[in-house]
Amino acid sequence: MQLPVNPLSRRSVLAGAVATMSLTAVAACSDSSGGSGSGSSGGTLTVGFDNEPLTLDPALSAAISSDRNVLNLFYDTLLRQQRDGSFEPALAESWKENGRTITFKLRKGVKFHDGTPFDAEAVVFNLRRVMDPATKSTKAAALAKISDVKAVDAVTVQITLKNQDPLLMVNLAHEAGMMASPAAVKKHGVGYGRKPVGTGAFTFETWRSKVQLIAERNKTYWAKASDGSALPRLDKVIFRFVTEAKVLRTELATGGVQLVRTLPPEEFKQLESNSAVSVKDEGVRRAYYVALNVTRPPFNDPAVRAAFAQAVNREAVGKAAAGNEFDVAPSFATKSDWFYDGSLAPLPYDPKAARKALTEARGGKGTNITILARRRAPDPTIAELLQNQLKEAGFTVKVEVLELQTMLERLLNQDFDAGMLVIDIPRLDPSLSFNPYFSSDGANNWSGLKDTKLDGLLEKALNTDDKAVRKQAYVDVQRRLLDQNYWVFLHQPKSPLIHSSKLKGVALDVDGQVRLDNAHLSS
Repeated sequence: MQLPVNPLSRRSVLAGAVATMSLTAVAACSDSSGGSGSGSSGGTLTVGFDNEPLTLDPALSAAISSDRNVLNLFYDTLLRQQRDGSFEPALAESWKENGRTITFKLRKGVKFHDGTPFDAEAVVFNLRRVMDPATKSTKAAALAKISDVKAVDAVTVQITLKNQDPLLMVNLAHEAGMMASPAAVKKHGVGYGRKPVGTGAFTFETWRSKVQLIAERNKTYWAKASDGSALPRLDKVIFRFVTEAKVLRTELATGGVQLVRTLPPEEFKQLESNSAVSVKDEGVRRAYYVALNVTRPPFNDPAVRAAFAQAVNREAVGKAAAGNEFDVAPSFATKSDWFYDGSLAPLPYDPKAARKALTEARGGKGTNITILARRRAPDPTIAELLQNQLKEAGFTVKVEVLELQTMLERLLNQDFDAGMLVIDIPRLDPSLSFNPYFSSDGANNWSGLKDTKLDGLLEKALNTDDKAVRKQAYVDVQRRLLDQNYWVFLHQPKSPLIHSSKLKGVALDVDGQVRLDNAHLSS
């Protein structure tokens, strides 16, 4: 998947777009499954899903790599972003820019799932809610450059910016721009995240934690397919929460589920000869990393972080966890990303140098650390391999395997030494990868970074749409991360789209998350 080098320049081109188009044109960001606007309708799709959300409130969603797979069922945004970087109308029929002002004309007649109207006041409510510090929204930074948002009339919304924001449209096309029912948010308060109400293709039915989530067809959905037929096609979607990769692979092979979010290479390779299953590489990768907690010993010492980095054999980790189905890169960048720089490299694997550096840094004292890993293959295996590698360098390592929610809570509270996780890449803009994790006020700043130089580089990249300036800023961000060894980036296994051959019309967002508006099961 080749991503555009400057998708943001398309904002002005599309400013007057009129949405007489179908949802297929609007939403089918990458339809690799065949079929759009025709085919069977009805039926129930069961999805095997390894990342149960913590909340279905998009303003509070923190799992950037997975939550949108579920949120896309219930919510629409004002506009949608295609995989070529362009923007298409959704809840907004058109928009135009005038200096620092953007005016959206909204689609008429759309209602939330609770029957309340979607209108300009609803847009104002949602955007202000994200911007309000009291909400503690994980998406607040995405709208930080908005100075005011107001309803001009029932179908017109005007956004005024403090200064230039080349990423506003990108952010409005993602969680920060998802429209929730104001009435439902007010009614349920802190419990809203368990009872989502949007304008999306599916309505919420039930959610049993650690078991499944069920969504039903929105019979009054505003969008139509290219042939004029109603969407969505599916009667029901069931997300079954299964973290064991072998179980997911077996369920897919036997028809228990028809779609999985991801499988490690050791599992999906076993399905490639199965004609009942489609396995297609869409360019999505999974970037494994180890975040180091710099707020306390031992990793508040740069020398200890450097010793950790030198003790890790990334190629060995990749081969053990992903066979030959992986890439190695120095950060979240993939080799096809416009901000990738082949001259950047982490410290080389050198266990003897790591042991020497650790001994000098610690004065001969023992260095006991715990690595947190998620209870999902192949994460515990990777953590155990790291444990053995780090032992050669003089670290004494304990591996603690946790459920995702517990692990995220520990990371958010900086109650850890080292935490190993993974995100899906590429994302259309590097700000969606780097800013949440490495800015001082980032929602996923696991390491507790307070690096003014890093903040300055991230801010510089956000304040211009000049591609050359942005690229240099993000190259410098990556260089800073490598110089300081805040994180150790491991490998990038392939993450193909995997589903039953009977499932057609699955679309992918710009960063590989599924849309099921047009999905259907053939007989």
